[in-house]
Amino acid sequence: MQEILRNKLNLEAQSIRGLKSNTATAELKIVAEGDSWFTYPLVLDVIDQLRRMGYFIHRDSVPGDTLENMVYGSEYKLIKRLKGVINHGPRDLQETMTSIRKYKPRIVLFSGGGNDIVGKDIAQYLFHKTLTNNVFRKDLFHENIEKFMKPAIQRFCDFVWQIDDSIDILMDGYDYPVPNGKSYFGVSGPWLLPTFGAKAITERKEQEEILKQLIDGFNEAQIELENLNPHFHHVDLRGMFPEDKEWHNEIHLKAKGYKKVARKYHEKISAVLGSDPLKK
Repeated sequence: MQEILRNKLNLEAQSIRGLKSNTATAELKIVAEGDSWFTYPLVLDVIDQLRRMGYFIHRDSVPGDTLENMVYGSEYKLIKRLKGVINHGPRDLQETMTSIRKYKPRIVLFSGGGNDIVGKDIAQYLFHKTLTNNVFRKDLFHENIEKFMKPAIQRFCDFVWQIDDSIDILMDGYDYPVPNGKSYFGVSGPWLLPTFGAKAITERKEQEEILKQLIDGFNEAQIELENLNPHFHHVDLRGMFPEDKEWHNEIHLKAKGYKKVARKYHEKISAVLGSDPLKK
């Protein structure tokens, strides 16, 4: 565990030096905003793996962050004296835009939506099995995709392109998670199996089918955005990790998995740029 932390710190320091360097090309400088797939404590995550490959990445990612908070801002403060509440606004979005202005990257990576779909909020898309056999609230999910998730991603992109409309933004829609009841070292989670249990959805096959519809719907939304925006690029990870043993817990991969994801991102970056930036 200490070795992993040292590796993370060394990779962070290496990235800082590269980002500040006048010799590093813009193609190697990346700003990343995201959730735990980009910032996963005690495991070398996607960003760590890309850094190991030679990219210099500044990340504004936070484990457990939601798409709603990244784009709109969901942090608040209670004002007891006034018996009121204030919302802090889109601080994450502003911080990411500041990083883009500072480092002038050619590529921006964005990872968000997982916690909005298959995190603790998954219960909103499920009916109790006792009420109906059609437990997946498909209409509600697709309404959320159309009215919230797609507009949120588009809003993030628009803010980036207001700074530089030549920046290419890459985003993945995750792979299908595994409802195996595993948590993050007993500190966080499990997220899926308890919710399915509470809704009396106990058959693994039915659980997997629901998760497939959720992840497919989110990926299809990104593909639609890709078709509308020439500088937005969807990275498809679906089906890459079908085995439970490849997952650290229900919704996070092991380091080997994140290494494969990093390679997928590198391939997409190379295709977008028309050449391999690590070979320049």
